[in-house]
Amino acid sequence: MAYSKTKTQSDEPKRDLRQEVTDAMVAALEQGKIPWAKPWKNLDQGLPRNLQSGKQYNGGNRMLLLFSMIERGYSDPRFSTFQQIKAEGGAVNKGEKGIPVELWKDQKFWERNDVSVTQNGQRVRVLSEARGQVETSAGTVPKEALRVEHKGQSMAWNEARKLDSVVGKTYTVFNVQQTTGLQLAPLARVGNDVPMNERGEQIKAAMSRDGLGFSEGGNQAFYSPVTDRVTLPPRDAFKHEEGYYGTMLHEIGHATGAAQRLNRDGITGRHDFGSEGYAREELRAELFSMMSAVETGIPHDPEQHAAYVQSWAKVLKQDRNEIFRAASEASKACDYVFERVNTLKNEHAATAEATQAQPAEATMPMPPAPAPRERVKEAELTL
Repeated sequence: MAYSKTKTQSDEPKRDLRQEVTDAMVAALEQGKIPWAKPWKNLDQGLPRNLQSGKQYNGGNRMLLLFSMIERGYSDPRFSTFQQIKAEGGAVNKGEKGIPVELWKDQKFWERNDVSVTQNGQRVRVLSEARGQVETSAGTVPKEALRVEHKGQSMAWNEARKLDSVVGKTYTVFNVQQTTGLQLAPLARVGNDVPMNERGEQIKAAMSRDGLGFSEGGNQAFYSPVTDRVTLPPRDAFKHEEGYYGTMLHEIGHATGAAQRLNRDGITGRHDFGSEGYAREELRAELFSMMSAVETGIPHDPEQHAAYVQSWAKVLKQDRNEIFRAASEASKACDYVFERVNTLKNEHAATAEATQAQPAEATMPMPPAPAPRERVKEAELTL
């Protein structure tokens, strides 16, 4: 998927990054192409992250940078702004094109250009607020002493909180492979030290601990919101174990939307098969699978869900924010799962370390666990 990289000139309309990305995505889908059907296994150093902080990019930025990495052939997931790279002693190579990302921040109502604050009828500038006191250009006063004016309406300080908003700004970042002069520490490669089946079982164990059930049977993979259970075909029904674990990850993506987890409408709304809401949820699970593939090295086959291509094109056409909304929720789902995976791994490591520190003791063998009873088959919602 490509998007325009033309610089915005002062006499040109303000750039609409979301519309550019949406248009490119819709164009690909309408041609029957899935934009995220890429060889993500080549990105084996993890998800995009900031060079200075090491923090991963989230939401739409994670999606944009992943697409850019695969299109441009970057294997290093580290990005930074021109000025940050310069501050680190590096330089962006001449002629390199940056990648736009969004930075969103909360905006207090008194920071808005269409809001004014008065004290005793005189306009004042608000500097900060803390513990019921407001620091203004005229001094520190109780919030009750101030009035807020917005579009001809006068209101009290607390009432004006409804005017708080979120504002976004587009920044340009560069991949470290577009630079010279940076002193870069090597990055570990995802999953190289852990076999595929172990990685998959780690994720399964972490989500089982989170209350998610797993079972095998039949010839369909699905998540049931009613029973909070992922059902997969038997392992031998898959040609490769990558297919088994990739399919499992996709269904886990759906499971993150349960009310007791991320409470996502695509799951809690019980949308009928073939509906617009159903297609939106599949889009989120697909983006989750794509992000998880980069995080774990477990590949995902998007062609399994190619039937949704035209539905995705339709919902994206209707709202330029939808792909960013979907990417944000997929990013949260990915973080939810791997926070639990890391917690479980850390606990196992701590237990192993404590065990090694203990003197060896004779132990009685444990009796074998009873065989699990066969579960009653229940009506399921296939996703």
